[in-house]
Amino acid sequence: MASDMEATTSIFEQACHWWELLHSDSASNSDHHEFGEWVARSPERVEAYLQTARLVKAIKSSRLIWPSTPAEVLIREAKASPETVLPFSTTRVSASVGHGKARHVQRRLAWAAAAVLLMGVGLALFMLETPQEFRTALGEQRSVLLADGSRVTLNTASTIDVNLQMGRREVLLVQGEALFEVAHDAARPFVVRAGNALLKDVGTQFNVDIRSNGTTVTVVEGQVAVDSGSPRESAGAQAAHGVADTVEALILRANDRVIVTPAGVGAPQRGVNVAASVAWIQRQLMFEHRPLSEVAEEFNRYNKDRIDIDSAELKRQEVTGVFEAKDPASFVAFLSSIPGVEIREGANGSHIVLLRSPTSHPDTRGAHQ
Repeated sequence: MASDMEATTSIFEQACHWWELLHSDSASNSDHHEFGEWVARSPERVEAYLQTARLVKAIKSSRLIWPSTPAEVLIREAKASPETVLPFSTTRVSASVGHGKARHVQRRLAWAAAAVLLMGVGLALFMLETPQEFRTALGEQRSVLLADGSRVTLNTASTIDVNLQMGRREVLLVQGEALFEVAHDAARPFVVRAGNALLKDVGTQFNVDIRSNGTTVTVVEGQVAVDSGSPRESAGAQAAHGVADTVEALILRANDRVIVTPAGVGAPQRGVNVAASVAWIQRQLMFEHRPLSEVAEEFNRYNKDRIDIDSAELKRQEVTGVFEAKDPASFVAFLSSIPGVEIREGANGSHIVLLRSPTSHPDTRGAHQ
């Protein structure tokens, strides 16, 4: 039954089916075991089931405004066309069970179809009024599937606030870094605010990274309009105005990058190495002629054991290479192999990197781990 259902329905519909089944009186130990196997196969299934649970909670909320169509009418329409609303393969199910049980399964799936329809209505209404927050801890990464079909992958120590509404979709990147894969919807532009950057998109893929010195926007595919958000306006007011209509908006296309600071939008960089910008989704750090101070800070974003470069000369040295983000020991070992470099163990497991001889000029080009 599980394989037939997965072949003909979306993950969200499957999650609704499991919720309806497991909360019914007919749920068996076998059903619970099969659900455990289903939900363990991917993070998307966990997210879909949790989303279903949130919807059930929202449906019971006194704040939820339901449409004028009576629920009985919605259920009757869903029962009349179960293949359209929830195309479970009931024919294959009846082949493996008795006719009486098959009729029970068909009735149960018809009610599941009605539940999916009602939850779909509830989802649309619930999302209109309830922003959601998603966050990651130090060293953690998380992929979030939004209700509109867009996906946001959060890097270490990152937070987003999501607000999907009828006329627009808004995401506030509070801190950290995120890769956005936006589902196309020309009627509802996708607006991202991050630091001093305000981005508008209708369907593309781009990376946003907030740092103390500015916000870096890198476009992987498609195009994005970039503007510097005015501190005098709220994110909602800016989104309502639309950044594409502003004079300052800059259009970035695939392999373009720009840094936005409080002073405004910087000069765009064309033809950049996008793979280096999104290597973090594979838990890798890729550097091309980056100062050692910046490389050390990248490792510190992912690990509790800090790497502190205690030499101005050493901080300026450039590094080119690929490292594992969660393996600072390999980077420390690489640093210790540089002539004149000394590694001292600091408090709380930190590593202090010193340069013994001021005349040493370590060559760190071509490093690879």
